[in-house]
Amino acid sequence: MTVTSRVPALLDYLVSLFQNDATLGGPVVNGAQTGPVTVYDGPPTTALDPPLKLFVGLTDPDNPAADPAADAAQGWAAIGRRGRDQQVTIHCCAEAWSGTDTIQAVRLAVAGITAAVETLLQADTTQFGGNALYPDPGYTNEAWLQNNAGEGAVARVQFDLVFKSRIG
Repeated sequence: MTVTSRVPALLDYLVSLFQNDATLGGPVVNGAQTGPVTVYDGPPTTALDPPLKLFVGLTDPDNPAADPAADAAQGWAAIGRRGRDQQVTIHCCAEAWSGTDTIQAVRLAVAGITAAVETLLQADTTQFGGNALYPDPGYTNEAWLQNNAGEGAVARVQFDLVFKSRIG
């Protein structure tokens, strides 16, 4: 079977990595995540609103329209038709909110989520489940957002995870 893109497998690997790590999601027991940060694979499908979240394959949780999960570009990697390199960009968003109006606390919480993500990327020795040669550069392209609405303070960091993959 020909692999045309590493995007689906890399998304699946990252979601599993983040959900099962004690610094983020904690273990999944009976299909439910037990840790402090709820890790979503794309947009959430429930109305539950946990205070700490990591969205993998989603940059704007408030956007009701489809949001790009990832982008990828390919180029030739070898002589012949089969060897290709793929630059994969996975879009993510970390979010923290509280019922108070203290922006600093949620900003520090969301910084902790992104730091845990970067630490996991740097520690991976599996080539991301065999789906990437290496992070290129890995965690990048931050956009820090914060607001204080009637429900309380919220902070988000939209960021990208960029990898170099080989296809063929």
